[in-house]
Amino acid sequence: MTYIPPKDEMLHLTLMGGQARVLLCRTTVLSQEMARIHHPSDTACAALSRLMSGTLMLSVMMKGENDSVTVTVAGDGPIGKMTAVAKGGEIKATAEHPQEEVPRRADGHLDVGTLVGRHGRLSVVKDLGLKEPYIGQVNLISGELGEDFAEYFTASEQTPSLVALGARVNDGLPLSTGGILVQAMPDCGEDLLNQLELRSMLFADISRELAEHDLTELAMAWFDGLEPQVVEKQPLFWRCDCSRERMERALLALGKAELTDILNEDGFATLTCHFCRTARVFNEDDLKRLIENA
Repeated sequence: MTYIPPKDEMLHLTLMGGQARVLLCRTTVLSQEMARIHHPSDTACAALSRLMSGTLMLSVMMKGENDSVTVTVAGDGPIGKMTAVAKGGEIKATAEHPQEEVPRRADGHLDVGTLVGRHGRLSVVKDLGLKEPYIGQVNLISGELGEDFAEYFTASEQTPSLVALGARVNDGLPLSTGGILVQAMPDCGEDLLNQLELRSMLFADISRELAEHDLTELAMAWFDGLEPQVVEKQPLFWRCDCSRERMERALLALGKAELTDILNEDGFATLTCHFCRTARVFNEDDLKRLIENA
C-alpha cells in the first residue's frame, strides 16, 4: 500500500487571548513536488524544504490578496543562492546547485548549515502593490535557516520570534517537512514569555512530530494551559506561475540587436523556468515577431 501523507496546511493560532500568535505548517506534499522537479541531494532537499516553510509563514501574514514575498538566501556554501517566492498559500522555489551534497554531521543529521553556508545574507522582498517593495536583510546566523528566519523577524520586523524548521528526507524524498513560528505580541506578559521559552524544546524534532500527529493535536498538546485558539486553517500548494508571455517579455528585454543575433546564429531560442524547469521554444517566426515589437 502506498503511503499518502496528510494534506499540507497552515494552522493559525493565538495564545492567552492574543498575547502571542503561532503559525504551524506541514509542507510535505509541496516539498515532494519540489524534489520531483529539481532532483536535489538529501541535504539540498532539506534546505529547500525549510526555506519554503519559512517563506510560507511570511506570506500568509501578508494582508493583500495579491501580495507576494520573495526570500533569497545567499550563503557561502556549495548549494549557492536559494530563492523561494510565495503568494498566500502558494509557493515555488529553486537553488543554483541543488545536486550538491556535504557529509552528514557527527550526530547523523543532515548538515544544512554547511551546504547553505554560515556567512551570507537572508533577504526578504515584499511586494505589497505599492510603488516600491519592502526590502529587509539580515546576516545568516547558522545557515540552518530556522535561526536565520528568527533573526529576520526579530531584527527586521522588531517582533521577538521563535522559529523551528524541519525536514526528514530519505534518498531525495521528503518524508515529513514543516515548521512553526511563535511570536510575542506587544502586550505579551512575562509569564507567557517564560512558558514559551520552556516549551521551545518541544519543537526540536518537529519533522518527526509532524509525521506522527495532526497539526491541531500537536498545537493543543504543545500549548496546553496557554489558551490556544485556532483562528484559521489554510491549504498550502506548490505552484509556478511562469508563462510563455512572461518569457516573451524577458526576450524583449534583450533588445532588438541581441534578438537579431540569436535569430541569425541559432534560428531559435529556448528558455527554461528556474522554478519548474519548464522549457519553452521560440522558433524563427517567434523571434522575427519579437524583433518587430522590440
